[in-house]
Amino acid sequence: MVRRYFSFIIVTLLSLSSIYAQDVKKTGGFARILGMGNNPYIIDPYTMTVNPAWGSLYDDFLFGDLGSSNGNFAQGSGQFAGANFSLGSTFTLGALLSRNDFNGFSIAQLDPLNRASLLPNVPPLGVVSRLNALIPAGVQVVPLDNNIEVFGTLKFGKTSFGLGVAYASTTQEVNSPAPTGSTEATASQFGVNAGLLASLSSSFMLDVGASLIMPSANFKPSTGNESSVSETIIALNGRIFWRFSNKLSFVPIVGFVTASGEQTVGLGTTDTTSDIPSVTVLGVGIGANYIVGDFLLAGGISFNNASITTPSTPNAPELSTTIFVFPLWNFGIEWNMTDWLVARLGYTATTAKSTIESSTPTPTDRNAITEFVSTVTTGGRFAGPNGATVGLGFRFGNFSLDATVNEDVLRQGLAAIGGTGATFAYLSGSYAIP
Repeated sequence: MVRRYFSFIIVTLLSLSSIYAQDVKKTGGFARILGMGNNPYIIDPYTMTVNPAWGSLYDDFLFGDLGSSNGNFAQGSGQFAGANFSLGSTFTLGALLSRNDFNGFSIAQLDPLNRASLLPNVPPLGVVSRLNALIPAGVQVVPLDNNIEVFGTLKFGKTSFGLGVAYASTTQEVNSPAPTGSTEATASQFGVNAGLLASLSSSFMLDVGASLIMPSANFKPSTGNESSVSETIIALNGRIFWRFSNKLSFVPIVGFVTASGEQTVGLGTTDTTSDIPSVTVLGVGIGANYIVGDFLLAGGISFNNASITTPSTPNAPELSTTIFVFPLWNFGIEWNMTDWLVARLGYTATTAKSTIESSTPTPTDRNAITEFVSTVTTGGRFAGPNGATVGLGFRFGNFSLDATVNEDVLRQGLAAIGGTGATFAYLSGSYAIP
């Protein structure tokens, strides 16, 4: 989950004025970002999923992910489809269809905190998993799926405004003869985001964005009061893209995410309402792009701090879990080998420290914190995959296919000629309508 927060914080990029026109290509996708070391410092159409203002640059464009097979070639993990069309010289309108395995952190991601936890001993914090832990096993809330997002942009000279709206819902109802009666479990999510891309000078660009995500789940029993969990997630992000020379650009970034909510447990004729754990994430970084001909070197360093605060109860004090990641390195190179083939190589490395508070209170001193654990993790897979990544891009006219390469292919050969693993790990596709 930390990786999704960080990806949301650092994935928004800048480019509007004519001096950046040569950097904006209607090709790429999530596979390209992964192939360059999960790189947040490159310009890519995938950023439309975070900031709708990018739609002004990627008009008349079809894009999506075939995802990763993960051993199941029938349904790739992370698949989504999107389209964006120009409706005049200043207005574009687009749509995005995503599932509950969407990669990234935006209004396209359903029940964002319902994914893998920050740490193994911290349970998922999403509304669906939390409510299902409170209600009977007979009728459970169906996880949200099939999200629909509509976004549009309006352009005034070198400034673009974007607005996106998304909604998804599920319902499960069980009808039984009297006296059991019927029970109903529902979930829904409403999301809205807005973005601004503005040229402040011939070499200085500003990008600011904000998102609001509101997932909720509700259980209505045949008798008694209802139980529910609701959450509000607010995200703010900004980036400056400063072109220092024709070859070198600096990219400072900053982002902030906060999430809080409450749950109501219906017990007979009474309700018990309490706060659920809150989440706060802050990220700041500095990166650079160096372009020489058909060669791009992009990378940078950032720090990220994430914390979970569990509110106090009659039986336990307020507790917190914090994760501090520094340095987080992301590097990538991209080389246009031919008109139809692009090669990529990336590298990611992290150093992280986690601090966990826990308690075993006694009846006489419920506020005593009796255990304090601090661990330091260097490398590993704490904040996302570490190590080298390899990618390829194929260009066939206006159609593009981008892929990350299964590193085992470099060791044992292609599957078609004796290798035992899949050749490609993740696939993205796009088409620029002429």
